[in-house]
Amino acid sequence: MAAKTVTSTSMALAKAINESLRRALDADPKVLIMGEDVGKLGGVFRVTDGL
Repeated sequence: MAAKTVTSTSMALAKAINESLRRALDADPKVLIMGEDVGKLGGVFRVTDGL
């Protein structure tokens, strides 16, 4: 079995969460974000910023 090449990117935790949420929202129109501190400004840690 050949070795699989994996690339990684280093980023802040909040940015990683934001990117993961963005990918989920883009991939499936049924995905939504709900909860406390989710708003237009992205919440306290800005994890929903721009979504």
